[in-house]
Amino acid sequence: MSYNVRAQTYVVGGLGVTGQACVRFLQQQGAQVKAFDTRASVSLPNEIDVEVTLGSLTAAYFDGVDVLVLSPGLSPAIEQVQLAQRAGVEVIGDVELFARLNETPVIGITGSNGKTTVTLLTTHMLNHCGLKAVAAGNVGLPVLDTLANDYDVIVLELSSFQLETTSSLALQAATILNISDDHLDRHQTFENYVQAKQRIFLHCNTAVVWRDTEHCAPQSTVNKLSYYGLSDVSEGIGFRDNAITLHGEPLLDANQIQLAGTHNVLNVMASLALCEGLQATMNVNLIDAAQSVTTFKSAPHRCVEIANINGVRWIDDSKATNVGATLAALQGLAPLTEGNIILVAGGDAKGGDINQLADVVKNEVSHIVAMGKDAHQFAAMFERTQIVKDMDEAVDYAFSHAKPNDVVLLSPACASLDMFDNYIHRAQVFASAVKQRSQA
Repeated sequence: MSYNVRAQTYVVGGLGVTGQACVRFLQQQGAQVKAFDTRASVSLPNEIDVEVTLGSLTAAYFDGVDVLVLSPGLSPAIEQVQLAQRAGVEVIGDVELFARLNETPVIGITGSNGKTTVTLLTTHMLNHCGLKAVAAGNVGLPVLDTLANDYDVIVLELSSFQLETTSSLALQAATILNISDDHLDRHQTFENYVQAKQRIFLHCNTAVVWRDTEHCAPQSTVNKLSYYGLSDVSEGIGFRDNAITLHGEPLLDANQIQLAGTHNVLNVMASLALCEGLQATMNVNLIDAAQSVTTFKSAPHRCVEIANINGVRWIDDSKATNVGATLAALQGLAPLTEGNIILVAGGDAKGGDINQLADVVKNEVSHIVAMGKDAHQFAAMFERTQIVKDMDEAVDYAFSHAKPNDVVLLSPACASLDMFDNYIHRAQVFASAVKQRSQA
């Protein structure tokens, strides 16, 4: 490894899961390290045995410090980071530190929606093909924890927050799955958000691109472009007669895909194209990769059916924390739904434009049940919106309006923290309310 960790002095900013992993790694490497957290109090495990400062920092805090490793949950705009930059300290993230040390082939995946599904599915495919692959980054292992193991391939889910502090990550294949309004409360403008995502292609060999979307093709130079989409094409990955095709030949019947919705057909295509990006250097059989889809189980809270009660399907898509995710769910489920869709939505829109849902809601949704901080935005967009105070009331309303062959879809288009601990807690409350109401 050409980068000498012990030659630098570090500060770790933020002591959540990622920050704690950074501290552990740097301690194991024998580096000099201290840490700060913006919170007034923080609970840490015993092995985090370094100097920790909470809240504001003094001007002298960064004296003698070479590198600030910033957790992705902290914005580079906070005063502590500005203080470091004024002191001449280099600001990186854990992914950039990993990039400087890693020697294993890496696949990178980002996008507003579908990142986790594609990361886990690609890892599943590669393992099925006989490679030792691991999912890491924004899902699975903290990225630095992969360095101690002998993997053939590391598959990284990368958020815009991680990418904005990453500059030298070399990727065998990479993709921006899609881009829609998200995290504008952090990035300020849509263009800033796009540019953060585009950093995934800075040192990329094969860029995997969805043909039918904007902003996702690389703006920097890559060696190869690999396209996929729902059109019938003679080259690359396409779609014909309800089957995914490779260079015009059938590869996988869409009916064999366990994931709900046409947007998940696209996710399968993206995973196949990423695996294809390894064929030049590794033994990846795309026929075997495609067949492995039949044994893949979706990550929780991503368009998963949790109940079918009197012919009404109840679907948990609580991970849809932005407009683009809900748009994808509605467009993916509508062609497969014989009845109506009742949408349960709302929360904190994070600056996103709820009106982007207007056209698809008008055509595909019979009722919206909205709750939370930005519920009024749904009511302003769609006249058949019922604002409710909590999830129990939302489920009651959906039960009273749903008929056989309808779908009740929890796909909030918003973050959950105004009402719930996180999107997982939101899903649990939804499932509990459905179960309780079905037994009443």
